[in-house]
Amino acid sequence: MSVKEQILNTIKTRPMIIDGAMGTQLQERDDQIPEAAWEGNEGCNELLNVTAQDVMKNIFSAYLTAGADLITTNTFGAFDWVLDEYGIGHRAYELSRAGAAIVKEMCDQFSTPEHPRYVLGSIGPGTKLPSLGHIHYDEMLKGYTECALGLIDGGCDVFLLETAQDPLQIKAGLHACEAANSKRGTDLPVMVSGTIELAGTMLIGTDAQTLATILEPFDILSLGFNCGTGPEQYTKHVKTLSEVWGKPISVHANAGLPQNRGGYSYYPMGPDEFADHQEGFLAYDGVSFLGGCCGTTPQHIRALVNRVSTLTPKAPSGSQPTAIASLFNTVPLMQEPAPLLIGERSNATGSKAFRELLLAENYEGTLSVGQQQVRAGAHVLDVSVGFAGRDETKDMNQVMSLYAQKIALPLMPDSTQTDALEEALKLIGGKAIINSVNLEDGIEKFDTVCQLAKKYGAALVCLTIDETGMAKTVERKLEVAERIYELATQKHGLNPED
Repeated sequence: MSVKEQILNTIKTRPMIIDGAMGTQLQERDDQIPEAAWEGNEGCNELLNVTAQDVMKNIFSAYLTAGADLITTNTFGAFDWVLDEYGIGHRAYELSRAGAAIVKEMCDQFSTPEHPRYVLGSIGPGTKLPSLGHIHYDEMLKGYTECALGLIDGGCDVFLLETAQDPLQIKAGLHACEAANSKRGTDLPVMVSGTIELAGTMLIGTDAQTLATILEPFDILSLGFNCGTGPEQYTKHVKTLSEVWGKPISVHANAGLPQNRGGYSYYPMGPDEFADHQEGFLAYDGVSFLGGCCGTTPQHIRALVNRVSTLTPKAPSGSQPTAIASLFNTVPLMQEPAPLLIGERSNATGSKAFRELLLAENYEGTLSVGQQQVRAGAHVLDVSVGFAGRDETKDMNQVMSLYAQKIALPLMPDSTQTDALEEALKLIGGKAIINSVNLEDGIEKFDTVCQLAKKYGAALVCLTIDETGMAKTVERKLEVAERIYELATQKHGLNPED
């Protein structure tokens, strides 16, 4: 039985418990960490995976003794673009592998056939948001993949993309985990946990329902929340997620809202109060993983285990109409009243104004064309930058990065060039819908576009055109439509409703 199957079987009978905070525990053991262990990079906790292993083992032992099922590795920032800030980016693989190996050793010591323990590979958001252009998708993917490979080689059982602040960062993380699994011939499942701030959204502006829409096409073990706030503030977001998400849900909140005491963060919620609130999440369908984040201790986890170990989670039951999404909102494909309105003016072929802005490389100016369509009531914006003599990939990069950041509507990349199409999808944190998909240029190109849709979680607009040209009769239109539908859904595994 695979790890995923074991976990899914366990949560049918009881919630599984994720451990608590790492930073708080390190602070408590500050006097046990020799100054040399920091190698001149104090604050880089990942270094302790190789320089203070006894301290790390002591922390993991405390959480295992408390009864945690899933022990998170000390690899929250173990990727080159974070470690580069300390001048040690080249050590990302070493530190991620060591981080997993320590947890694996401790889990093996505590595991029994009746109570197996699992290594939960922590992959944090890093210090840059791709949707804001801080880092390109390709660079983020490379760093995440190196970290994921280290986690696998160290003995990881499950990946955890945690404290996520940007859906585009989550997509890069999912693709990295997939690439690492493929390279190592493994099949580690992935849990995803976003952070909702007090304002009610992720840092980038994505709410719980929209996050569920964006991630629905992806094969993940669970979706949930951690960090940011305490359990009280997460209640409404867990309720929303339970209503729209049809897979298991995780919640590992902070021990209340942080307070500043003498320049240090203090979390006021004690173990019993924390356990009370966490237990309350089991009232919502799908909530199956509970644990702690900032400010929680082994005592919090012990109280939680004692409180919920005999309770049975409710099965996931959430659903919502098939939809697409921007970073900021969800738009159902079936509008009431119909139809779905697609803005077509951000198109170099169909709009002279848009084309002239492109020719002048006034990319900021192209935003005004998009914003006019938003004000006119469009539900989706088609974006097509293809024009003779232009570098379509460059133009798509410039325009789509602005639109993804600043246009509140879902986006419809429209290109005959698959390279330009993929560049667009690497910039869209929401759930896109790809326009003009057809068989005119043969099955190979059609397959490539479907593979991109599957990879990036996009829907499709398909045209009844095949290798012989546009279908003109009812019979031919049905013939081509059925062929496209069968290829997209059966060969490529796309959701029929997409």
